Amino acid sequence: MSKNSFSLFCVSFFTLSFGVAAMAALVPQFALYFAVPPVQAARLIWLYMLPYGVCALLWSPLTRIMAVKKILLFTMAGYSLSTFGFAFSSTLPQAYIFRFLMGCFGCSFVPLILITIGKSVPQNEKSKYIGTLFAISYVSTCVSVFLSGFIPWRGLYLIPAGMSFLMLLIIPIALDEFDFRRESFKVSYVDTFRDRGALNFFIVIILVSFFYHSVQQWLGVYFKIQYGLTQVLISSILTVSTVSATGAEFLGGILAARIGNIHLARIGFMVMALFCGILFFLRLYSALFMVMLFWGGGWALTHVGLSSHLTHFPDKILRDSSSLNSALRFFAGGIGAAAGGISISHLGFQTHFLIVGAALLVMGFLLPKSLAHS
Repeated sequence: MSKNSFSLFCVSFFTLSFGVAAMAALVPQFALYFAVPPVQAARLIWLYMLPYGVCALLWSPLTRIMAVKKILLFTMAGYSLSTFGFAFSSTLPQAYIFRFLMGCFGCSFVPLILITIGKSVPQNEKSKYIGTLFAISYVSTCVSVFLSGFIPWRGLYLIPAGMSFLMLLIIPIALDEFDFRRESFKVSYVDTFRDRGALNFFIVIILVSFFYHSVQQWLGVYFKIQYGLTQVLISSILTVSTVSATGAEFLGGILAARIGNIHLARIGFMVMALFCGILFFLRLYSALFMVMLFWGGGWALTHVGLSSHLTHFPDKILRDSSSLNSALRFFAGGIGAAAGGISISHLGFQTHFLIVGAALLVMGFLLPKSLAHS
């Protein structure tokens, strides 16, 4: 992979990641702006995640008949238009529709880049590429979450809308084709699930995404209800998490090559479980600025460990596994966000945090055995 192409992938990832995590911080602001309960405003989260999960299944098969560059141009155009539409929505139903479309188009990049890295980067360099790319995404997330406390939500989403439009002008000139059209068109997701290692891997992906997003997407509401924090403080606290995640992604890309992808992910599970346990007992909001380091860092270590593990899959299942990875992450995450709201409404925040922490701890202990055959 050329330096120009990798740089463009990094910029594209920055663009598509901008504002995604900020939605968790902005739920109270959307609820106030549209004069609706937080539960209705929170639908903007899973209305992005669920179509993301479903439509991510499209891009892997298409790489058998189209170059990566052409697919990326199409989805970037759709993402730009839908993000502009979301930024100018005058009613909540309009925002729902455009947020849904953002998920449909925004889901293309991760499977495309995982396929490209898997097929065009040397074996011992893959984890570094993965770590760098996802660290760039967390830089984007960090900036957008921080800005969500200071600029109106419309302005925040005009930034990725404009950046994606500019990328449409640059990609045709500077990005390599990455043409992998050497196989006949075939959707082989069923064959992929028949591979025991892949099946175990995706079970882990489903569970960790479900539990993570059942907490992550409700933190902004929790901080508002539990501590009565302003939008600036909510965004600032969540920014700490994204800063931690950014550093952990860079570090994880290096550590994965030394201690192994699975062991790195296992550490991430343990750190996230620690966060949930602390949050169960925490009463002073000022301590959140320190505690959020565990949440962001733990998720990033898990993320880069599992993503790097995927790029080492056999070539016959790599392509479809890359799409399935994104599809299951976001679909399970969307279900987790919705289920988290139900759990919290019946059990309360603290009990929900305790349950999730216990589940992540158990998963961390079982991870090496779970992925032993993958």
